[in-house]
Order: sequence, then structure tokens, then C-alpha cells
Amino acid sequence: MLRQQYKCLLRRFLSGEIRKYRLQCEWTQEQISEHLCMAPRSYAYLEHGICGCSGLTVVLFLLLLKDEEVLQLLQSARKELKEAENHDAA
Repeated sequence: MLRQQYKCLLRRFLSGEIRKYRLQCEWTQEQISEHLCMAPRSYAYLEHGICGCSGLTVVLFLLLLKDEEVLQLLQSARKELKEAENHDAA
């Protein structure tokens, strides 16, 4: 799989997971943007897939999660990538 495809897939995956987490916590976009040390508008762009996460944002998001949630997130990301690779190979 090409690097750009990984990038797009992971961008969608992470923005979806962060949005799910925000809704689960019943936080507003402004509240989660504070936890992620980013401007609310930047967070809105991230959630809508207009832009991706910086490395700092990813780390701050992981720090919000419990250890087992971090593992689940990584396992889900691995599964998404493998499914995309299998789809491309077919």
C-alpha cells in the first residue's frame, strides 16, 4: 500500500476515533480541543477530515485513554490497514 493511502486511511480512522471518544465523554468540540491543546476551529477541521492530527495531538489523545483503550485503538488501526491491503491485493 502506498504511503499516501496509509496517510488518508489513518487520518479518517483517527478523526473518527477521536470524535467517538468525544461523544462518549459527552464533551463539546471546545472541551476536547482544550484537552488536545488545539484551537476549537482546528479541532473541528480534524473531526471533519479537513486536516489530520499532528504527532502531538495523537500523543495527547492517547494520554486521555486508559491503557486497554490504547491497545484496542492500535489493534483496530492494524485491522483497518490489513483490510485495506487485502482489498488492494484482490
